[in-house]
Amino acid sequence: MEIPSWLLSPRLWDFLFDAVVSTIVLLTIVWAERKIAARVQMRVGPFHISPRLGGYFQLIADAVRFVMQEVIITVDSYRVLFVALPPLFVTLALMPSFMVPLSPYLALLSRPSLHYGIVMALAILFYLFIIVVGIGWAVNNRFAYIGAAREALIIAAYEIPLLDAFASMFLTYKTIDPIEIVAKQTYIVGAIYNPLAFIVYIIGVAMATSRFPFEIADYEGDVATGPYSDFSSIFLALTYAGGIYIALFSYSLLGALVFLGGWAPITPGPWPADVWGNLAAAAWVMIKTFALMLFFVFLRSVMPVARLDHTLSFSWRWLLTIALAATAVSAAEYFLL
Repeated sequence: MEIPSWLLSPRLWDFLFDAVVSTIVLLTIVWAERKIAARVQMRVGPFHISPRLGGYFQLIADAVRFVMQEVIITVDSYRVLFVALPPLFVTLALMPSFMVPLSPYLALLSRPSLHYGIVMALAILFYLFIIVVGIGWAVNNRFAYIGAAREALIIAAYEIPLLDAFASMFLTYKTIDPIEIVAKQTYIVGAIYNPLAFIVYIIGVAMATSRFPFEIADYEGDVATGPYSDFSSIFLALTYAGGIYIALFSYSLLGALVFLGGWAPITPGPWPADVWGNLAAAAWVMIKTFALMLFFVFLRSVMPVARLDHTLSFSWRWLLTIALAATAVSAAEYFLL
């Protein structure tokens, strides 16, 4: 019996692989964050849900709890925005992961559009702060306003350096095409080509995703989760308890492609002749993505929370300077390599 052609579509397999593996990665990274923090603080961490697996399925239990909770919409909130923005937040956070390839032949976008995949993914991720500010406005209380104002200031701290870091790598690779970018990292990854750009990327993503020490806009001990302070049930799961991790996944996936070599050194053949080679390449990309996410969540256990004014001062004095130096390095590589 002949297999239907649509079952062998690379777009279908890219979508399924991305959806399934990203879910596993997100489950694992939240569990790992809790376990690492517990280890540092000499606690047990998640345990009672699936104790034989070390509490691995605790997040599923939490998700069920969120879904079963009553949805409370406060009287003073702007109801339409209160309901509409959380799903929009998680949608925009997840979209970039479907805009980049997982192997040379495994991508959801067609070849002409795929050429601009990384640029489009970055553009969407930078729109997330508008959603966060809108959420703070919709919640309509003092903590939400403070958190939204902080988020608007934080974007001024990381947006230009982070864009500069990616632009520097585009200059080094002499292309913005993700497949060509990975091909040029077969022997040397981008983090070695331009370590300054990689450092700026790490710090910028930590700011963009509220990772310690930059959990300023929604720090629970300071502004009671800021813009998300009145969210409960599924709305909290889509934003503070879940959406931020999805955004971290998308940023880490872009970092794996641009700075860690993507699927290199695996070089799969055309799809569908080399199905297993392409799936192995996609799995290798996800392993690198998970490694980056693991580093970011580890920061929660070892870093204090920075002050807002210190963060802005550091960004404009030092982070932007390092980003400009990274651009100078890439400019030299552009003419010398």
